[in-house]
Amino acid sequence: MINRYIKLLFFIVLSINVSAQDSVAYSRDYEFKEGVFLTLQHFLNNEPVLKSDIITSIPINQVDFLKEVMEQKTIKYKDAAGVEKTLEVSTVWGYCQNRALYLNFNKEFNRLNTIGSLCHFAATVTTPTSSYRDPMGYNYGINTTYQELRQFVYDSSTNKVYDFNTKTMEFLLKKDDALYKEFMKLKKRKKADSLFIYLRKYNEKHPLYLAKNSVQLLANFTIFAPQNL
Repeated sequence: MINRYIKLLFFIVLSINVSAQDSVAYSRDYEFKEGVFLTLQHFLNNEPVLKSDIITSIPINQVDFLKEVMEQKTIKYKDAAGVEKTLEVSTVWGYCQNRALYLNFNKEFNRLNTIGSLCHFAATVTTPTSSYRDPMGYNYGINTTYQELRQFVYDSSTNKVYDFNTKTMEFLLKKDDALYKEFMKLKKRKKADSLFIYLRKYNEKHPLYLAKNSVQLLANFTIFAPQNL
């Protein structure tokens, strides 16, 4: 009887472990849990710090609760063991709110417009003025900058962000010989006009794999009914 019980536990644990390792290719109906993803791995595992685990004076029922939390300098939360921890918000990978994903770039959280192995987003960056200034001018010697909205691509395999342009796509597409050769045959203007097309093509051939949602995992569990224990 004891041996049967031990075998039962073994098979249940084995089934859970196998299921937990399963992953699924990202699609539009994939449901990210609302919360803060501390690292890229937490994002891939769909294991954020849930809103209920965040310690703050901001009302949790606010629609933009997470946005306000991430505008603070630090975030305080309880980990899986119930231990309170504090992190600099600037070190956080990103967060999910209202089914939208926001990536930390230059200490600002920007919404991902395209989600995949290669993600696309737009962000406002501060650029120094490079034009010539008259040494006799009233503002000579004063560093000036301007705000510029630019497009970027995030490579989830390397956790790096690049400008979304032709040179970047040539570099990223080298991971796929067929797509790279196809892209390189295009003329310069056609390449620039086809950036999104090849971003999509790459993501279709090289999907972003994420941990299955808890509902999907439960569906994979094998149930062993005890008999004559």
